[in-house]
Amino acid sequence: MTAPRMQVTRSEDSKTITLSFLEGSGVSGSIALDEKQLSQLITSLGLAHASLIEKQPPAPIAGARFTPVYTTNWALQIDALTEGSMLAFQHPAYGPVGIVFGPQDVEQIIRGLQKQRTMIRSNPDDASKPS
Repeated sequence: MTAPRMQVTRSEDSKTITLSFLEGSGVSGSIALDEKQLSQLITSLGLAHASLIEKQPPAPIAGARFTPVYTTNWALQIDALTEGSMLAFQHPAYGPVGIVFGPQDVEQIIRGLQKQRTMIRSNPDDASKPS
């Protein structure tokens, strides 16, 4: 693995972050970004990453690390192109994220959600807590 090339720090007032280039990165200096600028950078980097891997099959999800989202705004709508459903939500780290589920995926999700509804819980409030 290569050595880190930059460091990210949050300001004391939590209104900006600073990207500082580390020694050995070949670049010197730093840049301060507010929330909007950071969101734009994250979106741009995400699109750049997507273009780098667009011809590769999706990486396996088994064993992958991810950050679950417990509190968010979300929307579900029909995707006319695939006749599936699009689930969009606001991820606190990445911004708006959407995924389209084809008809077969929708059936699998429905079965999984129906199975989840049949789970016996010792405390009714447990249904709102992460498992």
